Amino acid sequence: MGDRRENIAKGLAVLCESGRVEITKVSSLYETEPVGYTEQGLFLNAVALVETELSPEDLLSLCKDVEVQLGRKPTVRWGPRILDIDILMYFVESGDPLSDDSGDSAQIKMDTPFLTLPHPRMWERGFVIIPLAEVNPDLLTPDGRKIKSLIRDFRIWTGLRLFEFGLMWQGAGLRHDRRRIMRFTEVESTNSVAVNLASSGASCGTCVIAETQTSGRGRRGRLWHSPPGGLWFSLVLRPEIQSQDVAWLSLIAGVAVSSAIRDTFGLPAVVKWPNDVLVSGKKVCGILPETRFIGDKMDFAVVGIGVNVAIRTDLLPLQVRETCGTLVSPDHPHASEAREALTVSILDNFSLLYKQFLSEGFLEILQKVREYCDMLGREVTVLRLGTPIQGIAVDIDSDASLIIRTKSGENVHVVSGEVSIGVPGAGYARE
Repeated sequence: MGDRRENIAKGLAVLCESGRVEITKVSSLYETEPVGYTEQGLFLNAVALVETELSPEDLLSLCKDVEVQLGRKPTVRWGPRILDIDILMYFVESGDPLSDDSGDSAQIKMDTPFLTLPHPRMWERGFVIIPLAEVNPDLLTPDGRKIKSLIRDFRIWTGLRLFEFGLMWQGAGLRHDRRRIMRFTEVESTNSVAVNLASSGASCGTCVIAETQTSGRGRRGRLWHSPPGGLWFSLVLRPEIQSQDVAWLSLIAGVAVSSAIRDTFGLPAVVKWPNDVLVSGKKVCGILPETRFIGDKMDFAVVGIGVNVAIRTDLLPLQVRETCGTLVSPDHPHASEAREALTVSILDNFSLLYKQFLSEGFLEILQKVREYCDMLGREVTVLRLGTPIQGIAVDIDSDASLIIRTKSGENVHVVSGEVSIGVPGAGYARE
């Protein structure tokens, strides 16, 4: 049925050009298996939030006209179609002729031969619930819960995959910097693939995901073990920052991953400076940023993220097996859905933090980094160029360095190094 994304984009544009609909938000794009009539290709799904003065019936008529303009032809129920626009819900403000005069916005409910509101099957379909939660996270479900609470039920993610993340519609028009998701069964390293793509001009936000890596990379050239069941991906970024600010990308990613794990799994994830995420003392995530500069100007950065979502830790080498954990059992009945839910949550969190970092600087997110870094106030040992530095981790500075207070009371700023964490310290000089 042609370019699926382009069909959605054209449909949105024609709606907007009608002058009778204002599009305020459009969700990420999600790919799903067809429903009902299965002898057809995969579908792309999105949810748009719009404002209009049209009645529900007139809005539906406009939507059907747009479908025809784009070439939709009559077919069997749920059969192949170039575009399908449904009205899910319709709200009116106080004072509107359709309002119940309660003083708040009211949801219109109706059931006619042509239109039923709210859509009768919307709460049964993950490909509706998930993008709807993205554009309206405070929407209440029929039982009074916020819709975003539903996305923690991994069953809702069955058969759904993220295709392109980030709001598709921004301000008055379509985004042109496509945040593509590129999926592979196996690669040597997602960072290597992303670096090659970035070198060839891939746009900011391009995301490379693999089911396994045969030569995944960790810090200092170490091998990152990437068995099946994990989430292994890399993001292409094009920030206009200086080389000394690159360390912030690791910490931003660490906060994004920790927050996503807390939201998705309810586990107490924390950041271990400079580039790990721990749950109950076990490493569940590693982060590796790589950059390329042309002169003193950054050409691109690639941030690699590996999360042990549902892996068999017994497949890991002995030297790391005792220190690594997994978020859920590899036998979890919805392990693949859990990975997809976590992917979306990480990308959403990272996008928000990264945007804030670029617009407001790192000082605005420093407090959040401190909140997630539970090393602070604890005894640590950092190996820097083979020399151990021992003391209490007292703070993270504005340059992303770790501040360690030694027994002598000296504050040492550490930019990089291997960190081991002890029990909460005592007997060290502290302010």
